[in-house]
Amino acid sequence: MNAVLTLVVGLSLASISAAQNLVRLNPTQSTTDVGAPDVALELEIEFMDVTVGGGVEVTYDASLLEFVSFTFSQDPNFGLLGPGDGDPAQPLEIGAGWFTVEPPRGVSGVHIIGTLLFRAIGNGVASVSTSESPISPGPYFSASSSTPLLVSYLSAAVNIGPVAVPALGVFGRLTCCVLLFLIAIRTVSHRDRLGGVRSGLRE
Repeated sequence: MNAVLTLVVGLSLASISAAQNLVRLNPTQSTTDVGAPDVALELEIEFMDVTVGGGVEVTYDASLLEFVSFTFSQDPNFGLLGPGDGDPAQPLEIGAGWFTVEPPRGVSGVHIIGTLLFRAIGNGVASVSTSESPISPGPYFSASSSTPLLVSYLSAAVNIGPVAVPALGVFGRLTCCVLLFLIAIRTVSHRDRLGGVRSGLRE
Protein backbone atom coordinates (compact mmCIF):
# COMPACT_ATOMS: atom_id res chain seq x y z
CA MET A 1 0.00 0.00 0.00
CA ASN A 2 2.80 2.39 0.95
CA ALA A 3 4.62 1.56 -2.30
CA VAL A 4 1.48 2.33 -4.34
CA LEU A 5 0.94 5.61 -2.46
CA THR A 6 4.57 6.59 -3.03
CA LEU A 7 4.22 5.84 -6.76
CA VAL A 8 1.02 7.92 -7.04
CA VAL A 9 2.59 10.83 -5.18
CA GLY A 10 5.70 10.58 -7.35
CA LEU A 11 3.66 10.63 -10.55
CA SER A 12 1.63 13.59 -9.27
CA LEU A 13 4.79 15.53 -8.42
CA ALA A 14 6.23 14.73 -11.85
CA SER A 15 3.03 16.00 -13.48
CA ILE A 16 3.11 19.21 -11.44
CA SER A 17 6.80 19.69 -12.24
CA ALA A 18 6.10 19.23 -15.96
CA ALA A 19 3.36 21.85 -15.80
CA GLN A 20 5.73 24.36 -14.20
CA ASN A 21 7.78 24.83 -17.36
CA LEU A 22 5.81 25.79 -20.46
CA VAL A 23 6.61 26.46 -24.11
CA ARG A 24 3.65 28.02 -25.90
CA LEU A 25 2.41 30.10 -28.81
CA ASN A 26 0.46 33.33 -28.38
CA PRO A 27 -2.30 33.84 -29.17
CA THR A 28 -3.56 30.30 -28.70
CA GLN A 29 -6.58 31.09 -30.91
CA SER A 30 -6.59 33.52 -33.85
CA THR A 31 -8.81 34.25 -36.84
CA THR A 32 -7.87 35.37 -40.35
CA ASP A 33 -8.82 35.05 -44.02
CA VAL A 34 -7.00 34.02 -47.17
CA GLY A 35 -5.39 37.18 -48.56
CA ALA A 36 -5.38 38.92 -45.15
CA PRO A 37 -2.16 40.18 -43.49
CA ASP A 38 0.19 37.46 -42.18
CA VAL A 39 -0.65 35.79 -38.87
CA ALA A 40 1.88 36.51 -36.09
CA LEU A 41 2.44 33.93 -33.34
CA GLU A 42 4.85 34.65 -30.49
CA LEU A 43 6.92 31.71 -29.30
CA GLU A 44 7.55 32.07 -25.59
CA ILE A 45 8.55 30.17 -22.48
CA GLU A 46 7.21 30.37 -18.94
CA PHE A 47 9.61 28.52 -16.65
CA MET A 48 9.59 27.98 -12.92
CA ASP A 49 12.99 26.31 -13.18
CA VAL A 50 16.09 28.24 -14.23
CA THR A 51 17.17 27.32 -17.76
CA VAL A 52 20.19 28.20 -19.87
CA GLY A 53 18.21 27.46 -23.03
CA GLY A 54 17.08 24.75 -25.37
CA GLY A 55 15.28 24.02 -28.61
CA VAL A 56 11.73 23.84 -29.92
CA GLU A 57 10.30 22.17 -33.01
CA VAL A 58 7.33 23.94 -34.61
CA THR A 59 5.01 21.98 -36.89
CA TYR A 60 2.10 23.51 -38.84
CA ASP A 61 -0.62 22.51 -41.30
CA ALA A 62 1.05 23.23 -44.65
CA SER A 63 -2.24 22.76 -46.54
CA LEU A 64 -3.66 25.85 -44.82
CA LEU A 65 -0.59 27.87 -43.79
CA GLU A 66 2.61 28.98 -45.48
CA PHE A 67 5.64 29.79 -43.34
CA VAL A 68 6.85 33.36 -43.98
CA SER A 69 9.56 34.19 -41.41
CA PHE A 70 10.86 33.91 -37.86
CA THR A 71 12.42 36.83 -35.99
CA PHE A 72 14.23 36.53 -32.65
CA SER A 73 13.10 38.98 -29.99
CA GLN A 74 15.50 41.21 -28.07
CA ASP A 75 14.75 39.22 -24.91
CA PRO A 76 17.19 36.29 -25.23
CA ASN A 77 20.92 36.88 -24.72
CA PHE A 78 21.49 35.09 -27.99
CA GLY A 79 19.69 33.12 -30.66
CA LEU A 80 21.05 29.65 -31.31
CA LEU A 81 19.11 28.46 -34.33
CA GLY A 82 16.22 29.74 -36.44
CA PRO A 83 14.65 28.88 -39.80
CA GLY A 84 15.34 30.99 -42.87
CA ASP A 85 12.56 33.07 -44.42
CA GLY A 86 10.10 30.95 -46.37
CA ASP A 87 11.83 27.67 -45.48
CA PRO A 88 9.31 24.96 -46.47
CA ALA A 89 11.02 22.22 -44.43
CA GLN A 90 9.20 20.89 -41.39
CA PRO A 91 9.51 20.90 -38.47
CA LEU A 92 10.93 24.40 -37.99
CA GLU A 93 13.89 24.17 -35.61
CA ILE A 94 14.26 27.09 -33.19
CA GLY A 95 16.73 27.37 -30.33
CA ALA A 96 17.63 30.13 -27.86
CA GLY A 97 19.89 30.36 -24.85
CA TRP A 98 20.47 32.55 -21.84
CA PHE A 99 23.70 32.77 -19.88
CA THR A 100 24.91 35.18 -17.24
CA VAL A 101 28.24 35.40 -15.44
CA GLU A 102 26.57 35.48 -12.03
CA PRO A 103 24.45 32.62 -10.62
CA PRO A 104 21.85 31.36 -11.36
CA ARG A 105 23.45 31.59 -14.86
CA GLY A 106 20.11 31.36 -16.65
CA VAL A 107 16.56 32.67 -16.66
CA SER A 108 13.15 31.77 -15.30
CA GLY A 109 9.74 33.37 -15.74
CA VAL A 110 8.19 34.52 -19.04
CA HIS A 111 10.49 35.21 -22.00
CA ILE A 112 9.57 35.72 -25.65
CA ILE A 113 11.91 33.80 -27.93
CA GLY A 114 10.64 35.33 -31.16
CA THR A 115 7.77 35.79 -33.60
CA LEU A 116 6.60 33.40 -36.30
CA LEU A 117 4.74 34.75 -39.35
CA PHE A 118 2.37 32.54 -41.35
CA ARG A 119 0.30 33.28 -44.47
CA ALA A 120 -3.17 31.76 -44.82
CA ILE A 121 -3.53 29.80 -48.08
CA GLY A 122 -6.72 27.81 -47.42
CA ASN A 123 -9.90 27.81 -45.37
CA GLY A 124 -10.18 25.70 -42.23
CA VAL A 125 -8.69 25.34 -38.76
CA ALA A 126 -4.90 25.12 -38.91
CA SER A 127 -2.94 23.71 -35.98
CA VAL A 128 0.52 25.02 -35.09
CA SER A 129 2.27 22.72 -32.61
CA THR A 130 5.41 22.91 -30.48
CA SER A 131 7.51 19.98 -29.32
CA GLU A 132 10.91 19.24 -27.81
CA SER A 133 13.93 19.46 -30.09
CA PRO A 134 15.40 15.92 -30.01
CA ILE A 135 18.89 16.53 -31.44
CA SER A 136 20.07 20.08 -32.13
CA PRO A 137 19.87 22.35 -30.21
CA GLY A 138 18.21 19.73 -27.98
CA PRO A 139 15.90 19.96 -24.96
CA TYR A 140 15.93 22.62 -22.23
CA PHE A 141 18.62 22.31 -19.55
CA SER A 142 19.61 24.07 -16.36
CA ALA A 143 23.17 25.21 -15.72
CA SER A 144 23.57 22.74 -12.86
CA SER A 145 22.22 19.50 -14.32
CA SER A 146 22.89 17.20 -17.24
CA THR A 147 19.29 15.97 -17.09
CA PRO A 148 16.78 17.78 -19.35
CA LEU A 149 14.12 19.84 -17.58
CA LEU A 150 10.52 18.65 -17.63
CA VAL A 151 8.63 20.90 -20.05
CA SER A 152 5.04 21.00 -21.35
CA TYR A 153 4.72 22.00 -25.01
CA LEU A 154 1.48 23.71 -26.08
CA SER A 155 -0.16 24.36 -29.45
CA ALA A 156 -2.20 27.09 -31.14
CA ALA A 157 -5.07 27.11 -33.65
CA VAL A 158 -5.60 29.52 -36.55
CA ASN A 159 -9.19 29.75 -37.84
CA ILE A 160 -9.08 30.71 -41.52
CA GLY A 161 -12.09 32.04 -43.43
CA PRO A 162 -15.72 30.97 -43.43
CA VAL A 163 -16.90 27.38 -43.43
CA ALA A 164 -16.77 26.23 -47.04
CA VAL A 165 -20.16 25.56 -48.70
CA PRO A 166 -20.04 22.39 -50.76
CA ALA A 167 -20.54 22.90 -54.51
CA LEU A 168 -23.80 21.58 -55.97
CA GLY A 169 -23.58 18.79 -58.49
CA VAL A 170 -25.81 18.40 -61.55
CA PHE A 171 -28.55 16.71 -59.51
CA GLY A 172 -28.38 19.45 -56.86
CA ARG A 173 -28.68 22.23 -59.45
CA LEU A 174 -31.59 20.44 -61.13
CA THR A 175 -33.37 20.03 -57.78
CA CYS A 176 -32.94 23.75 -57.03
CA CYS A 177 -34.37 24.67 -60.44
CA VAL A 178 -37.41 22.44 -59.88
CA LEU A 179 -37.99 23.92 -56.43
CA LEU A 180 -37.75 27.47 -57.78
CA PHE A 181 -40.18 26.59 -60.58
CA LEU A 182 -42.68 25.13 -58.10
CA ILE A 183 -42.38 28.19 -55.86
CA ALA A 184 -43.00 30.47 -58.87
CA ILE A 185 -46.14 28.47 -59.89
CA ARG A 186 -47.45 28.57 -56.33
CA THR A 187 -46.89 32.31 -56.12
CA VAL A 188 -48.71 32.98 -59.43
CA SER A 189 -51.58 30.66 -58.45
CA HIS A 190 -51.91 32.40 -55.08
CA ARG A 191 -52.07 35.81 -56.78
CA ASP A 192 -54.73 34.55 -59.22
CA ARG A 193 -56.88 33.32 -56.34
CA LEU A 194 -56.50 36.63 -54.52
CA GLY A 195 -57.47 38.47 -57.75
CA GLY A 196 -60.62 36.36 -58.10
CA VAL A 197 -61.64 36.96 -54.49
CA ARG A 198 -61.18 40.74 -54.87
CA SER A 199 -63.24 40.76 -58.11
CA GLY A 200 -66.06 38.90 -56.35
CA LEU A 201 -66.03 41.40 -53.50
CA ARG A 202 -66.28 44.36 -55.91
CA GLU A 203 -69.31 42.82 -57.65
